[in-house]
Amino acid sequence: MEEWLKITLCVSLFATFRDFRPVDSFYTSYLTSPAVNFTAEQVTEDIYPINSYATTSLVIIMFLTTDYVLYKPIVMLDAFSSIVMFLLVLEPVTLFKSKLSMACLGLTSASELAYMSYAYAKVRDRRLYQKMTGIVRGSNLMGKCLSSTFAQIAVSFLHIEYGLLVYISLAGSCVAFFVTFFFPPVNSSIYFHPESPIDRKSKVNYNTFHNKYHKELGPCFVEKSPKPVRVVLDQLYSELSDAYTNPYLLKYGVWFAFATGVYFQVLTYNDVLYLELNERNPVDNKLYNGGVDALAFISGALSSYCIGFLKVDWKSTSNLFLFIGSLLSCITLCVCYVTNSLDLVYIMYIIFCFVFQSMNVVARSETAKHLKHDSFAFIFGVVFFISLLVSSVITYLFVQGTIISIPVDVQFLLYGLINGGLALWFFFQMCIEKFTASFDT
Repeated sequence: MEEWLKITLCVSLFATFRDFRPVDSFYTSYLTSPAVNFTAEQVTEDIYPINSYATTSLVIIMFLTTDYVLYKPIVMLDAFSSIVMFLLVLEPVTLFKSKLSMACLGLTSASELAYMSYAYAKVRDRRLYQKMTGIVRGSNLMGKCLSSTFAQIAVSFLHIEYGLLVYISLAGSCVAFFVTFFFPPVNSSIYFHPESPIDRKSKVNYNTFHNKYHKELGPCFVEKSPKPVRVVLDQLYSELSDAYTNPYLLKYGVWFAFATGVYFQVLTYNDVLYLELNERNPVDNKLYNGGVDALAFISGALSSYCIGFLKVDWKSTSNLFLFIGSLLSCITLCVCYVTNSLDLVYIMYIIFCFVFQSMNVVARSETAKHLKHDSFAFIFGVVFFISLLVSSVITYLFVQGTIISIPVDVQFLLYGLINGGLALWFFFQMCIEKFTASFDT
């Protein structure tokens, strides 16, 4: 088996078990159930925001530390913090423990970039990035799909209590942690442990013509002592400038920052919307959160796999692709605001996830492919931080009500309008591109 495929399969196995967390589909229901007995307001305003704030505050530390410790330890931390999170929400659950569990979830989310960056660091052939991204992202979503399917069957047919789903989620995180021990170590990184040539002439035999021809080429080694922090910071600034003075990379950075921030909000508060619609009309609006999540994630997984092997000139079609995707995301989220039908909201959520995951694979792989340097963790970390900042600002201003407290359905309208703004921006970019092309001819 080819080395890149071994690495990809190993990372994919981790990604699958990392997100096998059946309780996620019914987490709000679990926290508001008689076993825990929090109110919906406590969950929305006191507990869930901790996740957003913790992730935002930790992500910069994590993507810099990832390079320093050579990726693998942060991947292990990702799984370990998830284990601690589920241990904290085993019964009996207190408000303090639930908030602390959200801080651990924030650490897990902040570490998420590590396993994809690990794969890019181990596989240096950029021609493979689109395939690799599609496979790993598809496996991640497949884990979510299996998790959601199991959750729906367990709740609807086996009548398993929500608390047992926490134990099963804990088991999935333990398996993911076990898988990380089989990750081959990364021997170098771009900032703190770069590869450098060293001349070892005394150990080279120059008796052959071949050796004489190559006598100036010493082998590469990894510097034993890390670079000074000031040198690293200068390099970070230089590479950030290189990346985002490139209009093609800037385009994906803008989309990733805002669209991913909205996606985090949707994933966090979708079951709050489901619960509200169910309480308005429990007869017609029955809860099928797990089944819907399964369909959303399996559709996203299939699109990720397919796009990974799709041969498209993304440079010439990127504006159109991002415009259509952002417009569809806008429409689906706005429909969630105007309807009282939970079934229709479920359908819109599935379409939204399918569109977002399709765009996400392209944005990640194209960014990784066109970076001047192998600075994946840093560049992805910056846009990831901005997306978390977007999510945190929305949470602080509108969910917790610092400026104005808006209902969860109005929040979805806001998320739709943000995607509408992105669609409008990419439409203008597309028009400028067409005008420029016609002017040049």
